[in-house]
Amino acid sequence: MARPNWNTARKKGVSHKWQIILLALLGFTFSFGAHLLSAASIVPVIEKVPIGSSQPISNVSISHTEVPESIEQLIENGKTLYQSGQFAFAAQSFQQAAQVYQSQNDALNQALALNFLSLSEQKLGHWNQASVAITTSLDLLNQSKLTTSNAKHILALVLNTQGNLQLALGQTENALQSWQEAAKTYTEIGDTAGNIGSLINQATAFQSLGLYRRTMKIFEQVEKNLFSMPNSLLKAAGLRSWGNWLLASGDIEKSQKMLEQSLTVAQQLRSPQEESATLLSLGNAAFAKGKRNLIKESITEDNFLSSRCGQTAIAQTQDTKYFKKAFDYYHEITNKSSSPITAIQAQLNRLSVLQFLGQQPTIEYLGSIKSALSNLTPSRAAVYARINFVQSLVCFEKTHKQTTKEIFNSPTQNQDFQAGAREQAKIQNSEEIVELLNISVQQAKEIKDQRAESYSLGYLAQFYEMRKQFPNAQRYTESALNLAQLINAPDIAYHWEWQLGRLLMLQGDSERAVAAYTTAVATLHTLRGDLVALNADTQFDFRDEVEPVYRQLVGLLLESDQTLTDKAVTKQVSQKNLNQARDIIEALQLAELDNFFQDACITIQPTQIDEVVDNSNPVTAVFYSIILADRIEIIVKLPHSQELRHYTTYKPKVEVENTLEALRQKLEQRYTFRDREDLSQEVYNWIIKPAIADLEQSNVKNLVFVMDGSLQNIPMAALYDGKQYLIEKYSVALSPGLQLLAPKQKQRRLEALIAGLTESRQGFSSLSNVGTELQQIESIIPSKQLINQAFTSINIEQQVSAISFPVVHLATHGKFSSKLEDTYILAWNDKIKIKQLREILQTREQVVGRSNRVPPPIELLVLSACETATGDKRAALGLAGVAVRSGARSTLASLWQVDDKSTSVLMSEFYRQLTQDANLSKAEALRRAQEFVLKDKEHPFYWAPYVLVGNWL
Repeated sequence: MARPNWNTARKKGVSHKWQIILLALLGFTFSFGAHLLSAASIVPVIEKVPIGSSQPISNVSISHTEVPESIEQLIENGKTLYQSGQFAFAAQSFQQAAQVYQSQNDALNQALALNFLSLSEQKLGHWNQASVAITTSLDLLNQSKLTTSNAKHILALVLNTQGNLQLALGQTENALQSWQEAAKTYTEIGDTAGNIGSLINQATAFQSLGLYRRTMKIFEQVEKNLFSMPNSLLKAAGLRSWGNWLLASGDIEKSQKMLEQSLTVAQQLRSPQEESATLLSLGNAAFAKGKRNLIKESITEDNFLSSRCGQTAIAQTQDTKYFKKAFDYYHEITNKSSSPITAIQAQLNRLSVLQFLGQQPTIEYLGSIKSALSNLTPSRAAVYARINFVQSLVCFEKTHKQTTKEIFNSPTQNQDFQAGAREQAKIQNSEEIVELLNISVQQAKEIKDQRAESYSLGYLAQFYEMRKQFPNAQRYTESALNLAQLINAPDIAYHWEWQLGRLLMLQGDSERAVAAYTTAVATLHTLRGDLVALNADTQFDFRDEVEPVYRQLVGLLLESDQTLTDKAVTKQVSQKNLNQARDIIEALQLAELDNFFQDACITIQPTQIDEVVDNSNPVTAVFYSIILADRIEIIVKLPHSQELRHYTTYKPKVEVENTLEALRQKLEQRYTFRDREDLSQEVYNWIIKPAIADLEQSNVKNLVFVMDGSLQNIPMAALYDGKQYLIEKYSVALSPGLQLLAPKQKQRRLEALIAGLTESRQGFSSLSNVGTELQQIESIIPSKQLINQAFTSINIEQQVSAISFPVVHLATHGKFSSKLEDTYILAWNDKIKIKQLREILQTREQVVGRSNRVPPPIELLVLSACETATGDKRAALGLAGVAVRSGARSTLASLWQVDDKSTSVLMSEFYRQLTQDANLSKAEALRRAQEFVLKDKEHPFYWAPYVLVGNWL
């Protein structure tokens, strides 16, 4: 949330007016609540709002009318205190000012003071107080005659602040309405800056609601307004604000272009302050670009600490140049910034870059940061800066310990090296780290900032946890948690609930540990929308700050004393624990998709999972998997059985990942044989073999898999038992979670919109067999064909809107990736990104205030020439995303591209099976089609990549 603008405006000519408007934009750009360090992934987690973030604009240039000097001083004091991060004292000043204005019957200025009070209370997490203040402010304005421009300025400001509060409380549509009213008022009084601010706020709301097109329209309008301005400080700040918003929404390349234009304007105007702010944002953008590939290249570990240190392996990749560029941007700020907090933020961000480059900072550099920190005035930003510094020291200590050990053990190292090692160890000793954190706690108490105090106590506890001083760690964790609960801050609380669970587990109290973890997961569920709030590092943070909570809880629930290796074993775990573990796996699947889309717009079906399985025809069993650090856990739901089955294979995660990667490579190589079968049988033994007796006894014909991690990249149909493939015995479907299962259509209607590309487009190769594929489908079911030039997003949308096709079949290049921006389907004229897909197909678009306009969902979406991104261990997340976001009840897609006539054979057989038996499930139709191809071409390359996701009926 951005800081408010407090300056009084007494008509002082054009130059003063521009200064006022500029400050409206700067209020968005400079956020002291949680600073730019968000890009470093080492700030107090969740409180990560970089300078110029996408948090709503909360201020506008506004004047209060002539009042006695003492009241003026109250407002000025409040301004100074707020800007310095002393929000509690700022709130006191504004409260006093509001009371004075009330005694003078000055409703307008009382409303303004209450507005500022609400902003201060929001910073402190005092939502009830903030709500009372803004409601009272609006009531005063509604009772007043808002005839002057100044009065309307106040109204617009209050509406913006109300929108901020509503968004923070999860009332996104109400926030959108408030910001639209504010924009209307700004337009009425000709306030360009205020209008831009409200537009950016609206973009935040539309993106939060998952309305991609509306967000794009806001993009265009904001850019048009900014580019039409003459060069000025306002334009530099506006371009930077917009660039930061784009960065937070994940569009790094476009963000960099906006920020570079902002820097050019600032340099032409010779404004060091503007240059520093934009350089800081450019550094964040370069850093984010360097880190982007780490998500898809790395394997998630069950991190037991929420802090993450840079990986030295990155120093050997092509992304090194981005980290070095970020380092240079941050370094350049040192000689330009006049703001102590901006300078220290840049210094701390440079430390983070060094971590990812695998380099150690110099003793002098660490000393300069310590000195700068000691000179900071107590504020929330100062508290967070100390915490960030501590986290960096801890990370460097991990890598430094081994280096120091080698130096002292080596007889060839000279005394200078040994002296340097001793000095660095001295800077990073435990006593000094504890002292830094204790100062943070004390300063947070001094400024009465319970949020900052909770962070400080929590990270002090984490440091004691790392030093294995568990009683101290638990005591400080409980204190931090109590504060977070007191100010109703679930975004902080879940961290300490998770931390408490870890500590209890480490001390052998499994029962209380499970309770703490369960509370943390419940808190995370209440935070669905907030966890995916715009943040350039959200996916990166999710892997380290959110996902481990779910995984560790499942591990605790399924805990056993078994120590067998390389074998699947049956363990005695209570049905209560099994049911809870299954629910947590489902919840993790949902959280991963929320994080993938950066919104929380996925609808959860209220259907009970057991009812779905028990009532399924054909007879169905569901397999849940989760890959933990030392084992694979499988939970099986059998039809008409109240007891869940549970199997475990003890194998280190690294070995599991290596086996799965090798199997996937062999499946895509057309001439592999024995080694492929061996790998496939090994995975079969992990997942299927322990359940075979139960499956046969229950007469199961269909298997549904809710798979975890790299298992999602393996087509289960290709698993091999030593004699036959799984698809020769069972039909198979994948699900991102049965809570997301769309209901079956009451009566099947086969009519298709079929589209595809046969020619080379946009650098992609031609697909010579697509023409045959579409012709054969057209001969089997009634179809409307769009091929090559006719296959555009606009034509697809028009056709779907006109006829509501139950089947949409797209035979074109496409890519599934763990990154939202890299998941797309190729049309003739452009790439259809996944967020566009929902709106192009017009299946579940919820128009705000007009929800009755929801057309029936597509029954089946087929993507027959797609592939998962090479080297992306979580690429199948993109496939699950397409399946969910398209709104189709079922999605049939390929994991790798098969440009071969076998594709047209398989697809035509699939549709033929569906037309011959109206009661045949889609999963069984696919099984028969795959078996039909298998008889001619046995290698899984030709038939295995086609997977059915969603409703299998």
